[in-house]
Amino acid sequence: MKEEVKDTLTVGEFAKKSGITMRTLRYYDKIGLLKPSSYNEAGYRLYTKEDFPKLQQILTLKFIGLSLDEIKDILKEDLNDNDFKRSLQIQKKIIKEKIDHEFNVIHAIDETLNMIEEDKNLNWNKFINIISLINKDNKWIEQYKNASNLKARINIHDKFSHNKKGWMEWFFEELPLDKPCKILELGCGDASLWEKNYDKIPDNWEIYLTDFSEGMILDAQLNLDEKVKRFKFKNMNAEDISFNDETFDIVIANHMLYHVKDIEKALLEIKRVLKKDGYMYASTVGKKHMMEMREFLREIDKSILEAESFNLTDKFRLENGFEILSKFFREVESKRYIDNLKITEEKALIDYIVSMEIDIVKKLNDTKLETLKKILKEEKEHNKYIYISKDTGYFRGKK
Repeated sequence: MKEEVKDTLTVGEFAKKSGITMRTLRYYDKIGLLKPSSYNEAGYRLYTKEDFPKLQQILTLKFIGLSLDEIKDILKEDLNDNDFKRSLQIQKKIIKEKIDHEFNVIHAIDETLNMIEEDKNLNWNKFINIISLINKDNKWIEQYKNASNLKARINIHDKFSHNKKGWMEWFFEELPLDKPCKILELGCGDASLWEKNYDKIPDNWEIYLTDFSEGMILDAQLNLDEKVKRFKFKNMNAEDISFNDETFDIVIANHMLYHVKDIEKALLEIKRVLKKDGYMYASTVGKKHMMEMREFLREIDKSILEAESFNLTDKFRLENGFEILSKFFREVESKRYIDNLKITEEKALIDYIVSMEIDIVKKLNDTKLETLKKILKEEKEHNKYIYISKDTGYFRGKK
């Protein structure tokens, strides 16, 4: 009979159960990577069952190849991830891909050894392939960060939106559901558009999901789960779309064009792969989107608003989108999604802000964070909620 894990464990007991040294645990505590849950009256470290998943995540990230500093940065942004199953699924998929990658490296080395042993002329292309295969290992760091969707998991929109038809459902219903289509989505992210509307997808649609980030492709596949076979996936840059001319009836860029370095180049590519009379749908936000949140932050430190996350959408907004798209498409029209947030839990808004960008986390020291909490608490007590404007919509253009 296995011994039951106690509610609290000393550092020695925790180290023995987890199979790592007390020295390692003390070091993780010292650098702020894994702090004990509490201390007893004598000042000794105490751990709980909840600390095992944290340690497992740290050790898995080390196995994938991240440094302790990189892991520490991830965990700062990962404070609110309570989806333990999803975290394990992401880790499992990446580790399996890493194992496959290592087998490919071994195979390439074996081929080179066989050529040397048999006195054959060395195939330098195959030998150079070893270098490129090994170098690919550097991508696991970025893949984990993106696959976890660390910067966008606090979905206050679902919980506090006034419009009970969520953005993804509303936007999906704006697509031409009554005719067969071959569809390309650029920057699919975690595929929420398709996961949330899966039962409404017409049988005669052929759907390709792409993203610049390999991690986001992984996240999309995990999010779709058993529905994944319905879609085709490709890791791809919107500025260099790897499909033939006039392939698609519809191209979707859902809140992603402002991420592209060269929007005009991306729009030329979108136009190229669209069939004659095909449509492109590009959604974005307006200048006043979540403006109250910015004002709260301005009160405590206006330099926080210099973070890239707060200025990223300037390149393609509801205010300038028509002018940009009209250079490439006919019959450009727009439609706004009417909504706002009435947040009754100030912590939800703080979590959202913290999840946006690591630079924001660095600027929000303990003093500023406490000030922000006080401001939001007073706002909620005065109005019974924290009101946040939303300004979102899409453009549709015809080739």
